[in-house]
Amino acid sequence: MSFDTQGFDQAVTGTTITLNIADQHPLIKLAQTLPWPDLLDLILPDLKQTEKRCWWRGRPLRIRIHLGIYLLQQMLNLTDRQTEYALRDNAAFRLFCGVGFLSQWHAPDHTKIEAFRSRLLPETQRKLANLMATHAVKLNYACPTQLDVDSTVQAANISHPSSANLLVKTALLAKRIANALTEFKAHTGAQYHVHLKQIKIIALHYFTIKRRRVKATPEICLHMMQSLWREVAAQVMPILKDSHLLLQVASLNKHGLLRRALEQLHWRGYQLLHQLHEQLFEDKQPETRIYALHAYDVVPFNKGKLSKKVEYGRAFQLGRIRGNFLFVGKCTTLRMSDAASLPAMISEHETLFGEDQIHSVAVDKGYYSHENKKMLAKQSIEDGYLPAPRRTLNTKPSNLPPDKREALHNRRAGIEPLIGHAKHGGQLGQSRMKSDASTLGAGYAAILGFNLRQLKRYLTGVVRPLASNLVILEQKTL
Repeated sequence: MSFDTQGFDQAVTGTTITLNIADQHPLIKLAQTLPWPDLLDLILPDLKQTEKRCWWRGRPLRIRIHLGIYLLQQMLNLTDRQTEYALRDNAAFRLFCGVGFLSQWHAPDHTKIEAFRSRLLPETQRKLANLMATHAVKLNYACPTQLDVDSTVQAANISHPSSANLLVKTALLAKRIANALTEFKAHTGAQYHVHLKQIKIIALHYFTIKRRRVKATPEICLHMMQSLWREVAAQVMPILKDSHLLLQVASLNKHGLLRRALEQLHWRGYQLLHQLHEQLFEDKQPETRIYALHAYDVVPFNKGKLSKKVEYGRAFQLGRIRGNFLFVGKCTTLRMSDAASLPAMISEHETLFGEDQIHSVAVDKGYYSHENKKMLAKQSIEDGYLPAPRRTLNTKPSNLPPDKREALHNRRAGIEPLIGHAKHGGQLGQSRMKSDASTLGAGYAAILGFNLRQLKRYLTGVVRPLASNLVILEQKTL
């Protein structure tokens, strides 16, 4: 063995490098296969919704560049800054986004990437995700004759919603507004003080007592929470009273964070103080509970699983077709009850793939109801696996043979790992977004990224289409 030590005494300088990206590159093959005109038709109405209603004026938006960036971001689960850096350094990313055939190509800043994504409505991002499933059917990589449905929970970007944590966050918002009142409205003569250190000491003492289960009697915990509430309310209420003086200043575009803090403190912060007062001092339980100051569309979920305790977020209904592609139903409520969502998922399947395409349906026990059983019978579905719960429902046993029931049961279980891949490859598991609309859109976009990854695997030969898919499709066309 010998050693080559050349280059250790040389300085690295910028130069021109020519890279050869073959046509067999996964991103190149994916870009050649995607239905770009259909994607443009879906996003164009959202892009025309500008503030001044004059989308044809001003500097042109290079839609092909931004759309390619958006697809790459969802497929690889990148942040805005990660996407910007990758686009500047990766030649394959540039080719995917149109370099070479666009006359004025440029790499957008991360703020422009975020602005383009924010202009897409959550419903549009859902249609983009489902378009990939229909496109896979056109390429004979998937077959819509088999449908499996299951639900999952997307966790919101919030910390654990304990009352003590929420009171401390209310004090943090009040501190930001107090600083603004002192800076912009000094002529009022009022003094605003938020002693965060004292508030955090009381909160820490409360959590310390709760961890000591021997000494954590209900009376002591209640007394500590009452002390924390009094401390926070005494410092926050004067700031709430005079915060209207900042409305004119907060209306300016450069003070967006101050405007958001005012909105959260006026609405959620005041509501939190009112609810906790009724709960701590009047022994009244509120009808609705506040789980975060910045997120409104959040409800608790407890599925009774050993690996998961209580989750806070919203539910999504997902459908799998043969070929392991997913489509997502529209989220009309936060909980998206399984039994009530099955007819909507059947209707969504018919909208995407056409009527009379479903030959078999497999779901779990949560989707059972007499209405759903009648609906599947009316749909003339050959194999409808709708297991009843163990409780007595006065229902007739299934007509399916035991071996077919077991096969459908095992097939439905195959959607679970696909949901796991969609969660870990996107924001369907834990959202990074702050607002409710962007969190919902991120959940839809996670399905888009999963379908794009599946399509790339088929195009590169990692997964080969089942021969039975082609046979079924040929019989269906005949």
